[in-house]
Amino acid sequence: MQYIRPQDEEYIMKKYYDRDSFQGLVHRRNRFVRNDALFSPETGKSGEEIYALIEKTDAENADLPHAIRKSLAFEIVLKNTRLRVDPRDPFPAICMIDRPLDKTVIAKWRREVFEEILPETGKKRAHFEARGIATMWPDYDHSVPVWERIFSLGFAGLLSESERIRREKERSAEEDAFFESVRITYEALLMLVRRLCALAEKTEGCEKMAKALKNLSTSAPDSFYEALLISYIYFMVSEHIQGLQVRSLSNFDRLYLPFYEKDLARGVSEAQIRTDLAYFLLQFTAIGNYWNQPVYLGGEKADGTTEYSEMSYLFLDVYDKMGIYNPKIQIKVAESTPAPFLDKCLDMIRRGHNCIVFVCDATMRRALMRRGATEEEARLCHVTGCYEYSVQGSFGSGMNYVNLLKPLEYTLHEGKDGVTGEFCGKRSPALSAYESFDTFYTEYKRNLLYVIDNVIETVNAYEAYHEYVNPQPMLSATFPSCLEKGRDAMKGGALENGTQMNFGFLADIADSLAMIKKYVYDKKEISLDALVRMLDEDFEGNEKTRLRLLRDPDKYGNNRDLPDFFAKDIADFCTQNVSGRKNTEVRGGIWSCGFHVARMSYTQAPMTASSPNGRRKGEELSKNASASMGQSRSGATAAILSVTKMDASSFCGDACLDFALHPTAVQGEDGLAAMRGLLLTFMRRGGHAIHMNVFSADTLREAQKDPEKYRDLQIRVCGWNVLFNNITKEEQDGFIRQAEALV
Repeated sequence: MQYIRPQDEEYIMKKYYDRDSFQGLVHRRNRFVRNDALFSPETGKSGEEIYALIEKTDAENADLPHAIRKSLAFEIVLKNTRLRVDPRDPFPAICMIDRPLDKTVIAKWRREVFEEILPETGKKRAHFEARGIATMWPDYDHSVPVWERIFSLGFAGLLSESERIRREKERSAEEDAFFESVRITYEALLMLVRRLCALAEKTEGCEKMAKALKNLSTSAPDSFYEALLISYIYFMVSEHIQGLQVRSLSNFDRLYLPFYEKDLARGVSEAQIRTDLAYFLLQFTAIGNYWNQPVYLGGEKADGTTEYSEMSYLFLDVYDKMGIYNPKIQIKVAESTPAPFLDKCLDMIRRGHNCIVFVCDATMRRALMRRGATEEEARLCHVTGCYEYSVQGSFGSGMNYVNLLKPLEYTLHEGKDGVTGEFCGKRSPALSAYESFDTFYTEYKRNLLYVIDNVIETVNAYEAYHEYVNPQPMLSATFPSCLEKGRDAMKGGALENGTQMNFGFLADIADSLAMIKKYVYDKKEISLDALVRMLDEDFEGNEKTRLRLLRDPDKYGNNRDLPDFFAKDIADFCTQNVSGRKNTEVRGGIWSCGFHVARMSYTQAPMTASSPNGRRKGEELSKNASASMGQSRSGATAAILSVTKMDASSFCGDACLDFALHPTAVQGEDGLAAMRGLLLTFMRRGGHAIHMNVFSADTLREAQKDPEKYRDLQIRVCGWNVLFNNITKEEQDGFIRQAEALV
């Protein structure tokens, strides 16, 4: 977890329109500081005592299944963690120590897998990461519970349902252990709610919280505030104790609308609802996790009408007036989405709210239905993480990032790494053997397939131990399929149990192949030998040639046939060789692919050699399905035309276009109409996800020089939003290059 600086939170709160009602700055600020002394000792044990108790109890139960052992450790934390309530904040402080199970039982079992059970897999994974070939790790970062069931049943109802199915089902010992882990987990969760309730009851000014907690200890939420509260408790306990990130706060407007309407009917003021929502959103701003906390809005009803409602507008209005950038917001866009709502989103973006990303409903539906989902499952799909999507009740993993430039290095160096000179494990021909570009390109694809096969083999090996390392009874109880099967979501109990491979730097490889074909094989102006020497020497002494390659107009993202052909062809190749392959027998799912890079543009760059598109070794790599930084020179429409040449519904994964607009291009009603036109063009051409930065190079340069003056300048980095002054100078310079291309 990354913690927001106290001065940042205070600054954010000073911008809120009803700031005088927010007095708990110090309280909320301290909620996420790693200091258990800030919690009253009489409410529980210290962190050291809890860790010791977990270790002792786990040693005493070493013969029990991991799911039960982890649940017992979970029970220890919830029974003993110190708590805090404050009349200035309607949301309690729960996590005195952050991720205690990750640091004890989960860490121990993970070491067992990679060091004892699968030592060669552990070494191979580490090698791939150290060389920038692929970054892979066990993914417990992208869960979404079935929120409808949490809201309709509550914690008590989920426990009751699980125990009923347990009684009625003929169970194996393994299935019984699963149900027992659910029982221990949810009884512990209800015990925590009762502990919080008791503390709130004896704290003056916390009567509203106490009443809500009392209801949640036995029933489902009955009000807007109670729905927010149970969502907050689930999030905090899952992400910061259970060891599983919650990567969506739900289809917010669709699920909260009934609570909103019920509250208004019973006399609760809209002002009170707005205040409760603002406090709720502030919790995630205060946590300050780097990747931001996702929440999504909208979609379509079964009859084709929109899900957008007054709840949608209220959510955006509160968020806008707070001036925050976390949570990040995903907007499901369909033909039925009201134009005024889109305009409200777009206006927020042009005023600096880059936290908003648009995802295209029709594309996601087509992709999921091609994969076997029903029309209803596809319509109600979750949007998770940055802009991923899946049917409700599924658990997919996807922390597997493949560097598309590494196979090019092998092709140019007879199977050796272009940075280290190490043999990759598959021999490639000498340069003289590539008599035609087709021969060269075929060898590149062979090397790419070699990497793909190795990544699948590696990931499949350790994903078979997902449940061994980190069983998830808390999530599983919200999935009907897990209860029906008597199986944890980490062990194939979910409705879908897929794995995604993310391919990085599509623009860089497309541009590089275009330059090789154009200058080596078509124009014959540079020999392949000479090009490889330049790359190996990082263009030292060949700056003129480097700039010629860098500035050549045939670059992806500009609606140019040559590089766009390679981008589409490689996307098709990846889809054909990944999508539909089985992951593990234990999980029982299939692989899919996408083109999302997270932070790999920076972390894999130092291990990636200079490339034929004019990029030097170590320089930033391209993001997602977008042009290389500074190469989108023909405007947003051209960028949209390039990316939508790919069939984003064919690979059921990410294909996000990140682009920038100059402030002068989006001014007034005409500017708003232009933004809307770009968005609808992207959607109607079958795009998947799109987000926009609106800035000028001059503004960004000024922000570098005078950061205090631009404290609230937001930048959409990849799939999340940050303050411009919180990123490195290298990253800032990249955005300045992007902005310069707009002039």
